[in-house]
Amino acid sequence: MNLKITSQTVSVAGREITFDLPADPEEMLEHALEGEAAGSNNLDPYWGLLWADAPKTAELLLGYRWQPGIRSMEVGCGVGLTGIAGLLAGLHVTFADHSPHAVAMAQANASRNGFPQAAGLVFDWREPPTEQFEFIFGSDILYDASVHEPLLQTFDNMLSSEGHVWIGEAGRTNAPLFVEKAVKANWKVELRSDTNQILQNPKHLQFRLIVLSR
Repeated sequence: MNLKITSQTVSVAGREITFDLPADPEEMLEHALEGEAAGSNNLDPYWGLLWADAPKTAELLLGYRWQPGIRSMEVGCGVGLTGIAGLLAGLHVTFADHSPHAVAMAQANASRNGFPQAAGLVFDWREPPTEQFEFIFGSDILYDASVHEPLLQTFDNMLSSEGHVWIGEAGRTNAPLFVEKAVKANWKVELRSDTNQILQNPKHLQFRLIVLSR
């Protein structure tokens, strides 16, 4: 895939993160439509967008005191901003996505920020491997309700027994549907604000950090 690329720098919790991303969302959509016409149904036109949740989730990762080297996976990594923040926070991060282009760009961006050995993993959420992680995180990955159950299956397969999941979410309509499915699947769920305070009654379009544990 030959896409026009641009660079962007964001400041997260006082840390400067510079990364490449596709320059033209319309071009990504065109590539996805061309792929669909050619018979591929696994081309995501949104992986290269920088969603507003990513910097907020990244800031929470950088603001938390982690034990060094926790084996972690960013699910739906896109261009990798949140995962890079995890690396800067001392986590051992694997960048995961169903798009190989996303994983390759996230790894390249990690290298650009001083982490040339960052791991990558490409897989379909509907057929998750059993590789285990102590911590799984992502941002703005719940907008499509059809991926909720595959994501929960991914967490069930890939999260260690004492691990937990963080999902940064902007308060979209589908988020409560995911929470309901998670509770029915016997996950413990907490909703936290962008300052990591527990939310009792989050409002529509209010950022929330969805925390899952077993």
